[in-house]
Amino acid sequence: MDLPEIRKKIKDLVAARFKIEMEMIRGLSRKNMLKGSVVKKYKACGKEGCKCTKGDLHGPFYYLTYKEEGKTKMIFLRRNIWESAIKLNGNYRTWRSKRAQISKINRQILELLDIIQRQNNVSLEKIYGSKR
Repeated sequence: MDLPEIRKKIKDLVAARFKIEMEMIRGLSRKNMLKGSVVKKYKACGKEGCKCTKGDLHGPFYYLTYKEEGKTKMIFLRRNIWESAIKLNGNYRTWRSKRAQISKINRQILELLDIIQRQNNVSLEKIYGSKR
């Protein structure tokens, strides 16, 4: 890849990154977020003769899972906040996804800059004209 191609690619990547950053700043930064994951679970109660002992589990029940000090925590979400929690968690997931896209673009830019550096590296022999 020659220098003009690399410059164009970097310019395109910077523009793509800027677009994502503006989406985050203009839209997502105004939305509340709920960190973690909202998970849906079905459970057995264990009572004799209950339908769940035959495989027809109770639920769904929603939980918020998140990490705290290296340990996974799980909080039961009451029925009246399910929808809100799912929406707020969706905002968080969108934010994290956009952030990951920016990281990927940054890595691509750095790889292109490394190509430029490798292409421009010279040896001492080239400077002095011969080995010393």
